[in-house]
Amino acid sequence: MKILAIRLKNLASLAGPFELDFTAEPLASAGLFAITGPTGAGKSTLLDALCLALFGAVPRLGNASQSAKVPDADGEIGSYDPRTLLRRGTGAGYAEVDFLGVDGRRYRARWEANRARDKPAGKLQNSRQSLRDLDNDQLLASQKGEYKQLLEARLGLNFEQFTRAVMLAQSEFSAFLKADDNERSELLEKLTDTALYTRLGKRAFEKSRDAREQLKHWQDQATGIAPLAAEAREALDLEFHTASEQLRQHQAHLKQVEQQQQWHREDRRLSDDCQAARQQVQDASQAWEAGAEQRLQLHMLEQLAPQRYLFSREQEVRTQLQPLAERIELSRSRQQRQAVQQQHLDEQREQAGLTLQQALAQQSQAQPRLQQAFDEQSNRSRLQAELEPLSPALAEAERQRSSAEQALRGMEQQQADSGERLQQVADALERSAELAPLAATWSAYLPRLQQVVTLSSRLRQGQIELPELQTQAHATQTSLEAHQSDLARVFQHAPCSAEELPERLQQLTQRLQQQRLALRGVQELERLWQRRNAVQERLEQGRQQQANLLARREQLTAQGLEVRAAHEQAEQALKVTLQLLERQRLARSESVEQLRERLQPEQPCPVCGSVEHPYHAPEALLQALSAHDDDEEQRARAALKPLSERLVELRTEVGALIEQHKQLKAQEQQWLDQPGDAELAGHPLYPALSDAEQPAHWLQDALANHTRLIDEDERQQNSLLALQQQATALQRAVAQAREASQQAQQTLQAHQSHLDADQQRLDDELQALASQLPAARLRALREHPAQTFMALEQNIAERLAQVEQRDEEQSEFDARARRIEQARSEHARQQTDCEQQRQRVEALSTQLQTCEARLRELLGEHAQASAWQTALHDQVETAREQERQVDRQQQDLRTQTVQTASALEADTAQQAQLQQTLADVQQALHAWREQRPQLDDDGLQALLAIDEPQVDELRSRLQTTEKTLEQARIRLHEREQRQQAHQAQVDAIASAEALDAQHATLLMDVERQEHHCAELRARQAEDQRRHSANQALQAQIAEADAHYQRWARLAALIGSAEGDRFRKIAQAYNLDLLVHHANVQLRQLVRRYRLKRGGSMLGLLVLDTEMGDELRSVHSLSGGETFLVSLALALGLASMASSTLRIESLFIDEGFGSLDPESLQLAMDALDGLQAQGRKVAVISHVQEMHERIPVQIQVRRLGNGLSSVEVSG
Repeated sequence: MKILAIRLKNLASLAGPFELDFTAEPLASAGLFAITGPTGAGKSTLLDALCLALFGAVPRLGNASQSAKVPDADGEIGSYDPRTLLRRGTGAGYAEVDFLGVDGRRYRARWEANRARDKPAGKLQNSRQSLRDLDNDQLLASQKGEYKQLLEARLGLNFEQFTRAVMLAQSEFSAFLKADDNERSELLEKLTDTALYTRLGKRAFEKSRDAREQLKHWQDQATGIAPLAAEAREALDLEFHTASEQLRQHQAHLKQVEQQQQWHREDRRLSDDCQAARQQVQDASQAWEAGAEQRLQLHMLEQLAPQRYLFSREQEVRTQLQPLAERIELSRSRQQRQAVQQQHLDEQREQAGLTLQQALAQQSQAQPRLQQAFDEQSNRSRLQAELEPLSPALAEAERQRSSAEQALRGMEQQQADSGERLQQVADALERSAELAPLAATWSAYLPRLQQVVTLSSRLRQGQIELPELQTQAHATQTSLEAHQSDLARVFQHAPCSAEELPERLQQLTQRLQQQRLALRGVQELERLWQRRNAVQERLEQGRQQQANLLARREQLTAQGLEVRAAHEQAEQALKVTLQLLERQRLARSESVEQLRERLQPEQPCPVCGSVEHPYHAPEALLQALSAHDDDEEQRARAALKPLSERLVELRTEVGALIEQHKQLKAQEQQWLDQPGDAELAGHPLYPALSDAEQPAHWLQDALANHTRLIDEDERQQNSLLALQQQATALQRAVAQAREASQQAQQTLQAHQSHLDADQQRLDDELQALASQLPAARLRALREHPAQTFMALEQNIAERLAQVEQRDEEQSEFDARARRIEQARSEHARQQTDCEQQRQRVEALSTQLQTCEARLRELLGEHAQASAWQTALHDQVETAREQERQVDRQQQDLRTQTVQTASALEADTAQQAQLQQTLADVQQALHAWREQRPQLDDDGLQALLAIDEPQVDELRSRLQTTEKTLEQARIRLHEREQRQQAHQAQVDAIASAEALDAQHATLLMDVERQEHHCAELRARQAEDQRRHSANQALQAQIAEADAHYQRWARLAALIGSAEGDRFRKIAQAYNLDLLVHHANVQLRQLVRRYRLKRGGSMLGLLVLDTEMGDELRSVHSLSGGETFLVSLALALGLASMASSTLRIESLFIDEGFGSLDPESLQLAMDALDGLQAQGRKVAVISHVQEMHERIPVQIQVRRLGNGLSSVEVSG
């Protein structure tokens, strides 16, 4: 991971836009660069932009309170919100970072925020983040959810890891160094992102606590549901048995009483039934008596029923006689027409007989030739049927014979080719016969041959590398001697020896400190003197502003008096106008309007006596007057309104002027209250400044003098530091050359040993192969192993393939020989069959031609014998059909004639019969009427109008009435007998009232006893439930106790309420790893000290190597030593964080100001080491020496009014 560029705009004091391109010069070639600038200029804002673009968060806002707020344009926002970095007075800002991801591709992460419509006073909008692939210009994410996941995958780090491995803040490690065990475990947990162990410790404690509470819960439940003792349970069972027996007795007595009550209820029911039956008999009798007239009518209808047919028959006969006479007349006319048709059909019958005789004669004459044609035609069909399958069969036989012949020729050719191939393979196998033993065991010797090739190749490569290693060992020894000579030459011309160099540097450092203290004193005096001058200037400006404000207030007051007077006049005018308008409206009040309605033209007014009535106009006049009044009022109010508004404006402006005057007074008092004069007078150099004629020139000369002295001492110090740096670099180079020389010698010796071992193994393998390979092959394998092995492998593969080919070819050759012999036999048989079929086809073809010639002679013009026969038959059948048709017509006519005569005869007979029937019916009806003279024609017609269904309905209704009466009488008799039988069942029984009272008493006793038994039964069930539940709870308690014991043991080891126990255990391992990495860095920073665990579980001690490995407390370190150790811890943690990821960018913020020159040199050497590892290191520091020693700088400069600029120099 590598940062390629940072861009930002409108963040804090950096308005921008600014861009830091680490791929462009001078930053591209600078492994170490500094970010410089005065305090508050915006150096840390550059790092804030880096984090903001990548993660949308800033490390230094992480400790802000979640409840703290800061004011904003439209309200308040949280002080932890990164949008607070957006520069005030701007509408939008952004931060953008280009980086090289873990996959080697370039990406661009962007964070941006803006206000509504990009206006400085607009509402702050939500921030946005996006990630883009620069290599293919593709937008990967624009939503925060997917952005976070994609960024961490491409960057390889999350926010916490980034702030520990890429951005190092020293304050955390200084706190970590001097913290107690608990604080150190928390800090280490945060720095290493291993909060899992705290959660595990808390979880173990919570699990143990929950298990203990669950066990107590089950135990409490078991205490509350203990069952009864055995004696108490026996007493309860005995009491329940006694109560049950008493309940059964009460229930039996109650049942007896209920049976007696049931007898009384049944007796009452039977009495009620008897009374109901008597009422039914009475109702049925009344209905029977009411139907007397209907019974008389039914009697007359029953007498009429036998004669009803006669009346119907009379009417029916009269209806039949009229159409019968008409049919008789039609039948006589039809007989005449049928006689004429019979004569015409007799003539047609005679002509059809003659035609049939001629057709039969022609058919008889052609019969012999027709039979001969049929015989010839049958013979032809037989010959064609025999010949038809023979032609295709002959062609198929010929085709099969030809195909078999071709196949035989092909197999013979294949057999010849196979024989040649067998001979070739045999010749090839003969040429490679010397490889036959090795080919038979090839799979066993192949790995050994491969091992020989590998050993030979490795041995040859080792022999090639051996001279180079020897040369390298000699070169490292020469380099060691050269570096030792260079180190000796460095101090030959130096102003001091190597031993005096630290003391000279210390003296120069002390002198520089004194000069800088003096310089700071002069600078402080200049600051106080300039501040006093600025205060006086600001006081004068404030007094001038106050005078201007007072003059403006007087002017506004005069204007206010004028406006107030005009306002009062306008108010008076409005008041007068409203009074006049009100009087006019009263003049047009409702009563006045009513009087005006009574006015008559040319008549005197009853009020004033005038004959002119100007107000007696229509409604339009009233409306016009009202509108005029409204206009007058509006004009008066319009004249008042601007005066009121102007008066309010003047009052507001005067109030603002008064408030500004108060603020200026307060500022003036603040300036007067500042202790600037006292501080200036108390400065040690103030007397000299006050004695000077020109204080400004005196201050400039003093500053220049001290600066010149400091520059001279710094040049001497830089010279000595350069000498020290050169000597240190040479000493380091000597150590590295010595180590490289030793390493080269060890490598050379190890290489020679490997060569000897490989040579021995190669000889052993070749000796094992001597029995399987010819001498020439074995010699070639030793001299040219790879080529020989490849050729041998190819020869063996060819021989194995040839053997396999020979076996397959020989098997196929034998099988093909057998198939050729079978094909020759089959070919001879097919030739014989083809010749026989050809002779048979030729004989049948000759017979068929002769038969077709005879058939053509017999048939003549007819195509087939059947067609000739059909023509003769059709001619005869046509004549017969004509004769039959005429016969059918004659038969139909005769049948019709007979039918007509029969119908006429039947109709005549029926007419006579009906006339006789009518006479008989009329005679019988006349005799029946004479026997019943009381039945007149109207009564008879009324009875005849009642049809049979109505008669049946009347009869059914009367029968139902009679049946109902009979059933009611029977039912009454049965119920009276049932009541008598019921009363005879019991001799003596208590009254119903006494039984009800006794039943109520017994019912209460039974209910009370049932309730008692239910209580006892519930007590038994509750005891049984408690017994079962207690058994289940005992199992639950045992299980819960085992669960608690398991978690309690785990909690005793790692559990705690805050998780600190397991956190300390786990962080001890991280602390060991961190101490190891930190000590690696300490060897370069300060060789005197080493870190070591001790004093407590997470305690840290300092091992002083210059004091006999004395262990010291970390609190005993000086400020500079504390910083160096803290820096080592920070770099160690960065090494831990980047153990699985190559991190090529590192930013270190502050902390170098407490170092002396030697420690600073060591810190610079450590940073150079990081640079040498391929990292690009950025340092933020106020230390001037570091600025001078780091040529490439990113300078943040103040421009005033809260603005800063960013420039890259070097």
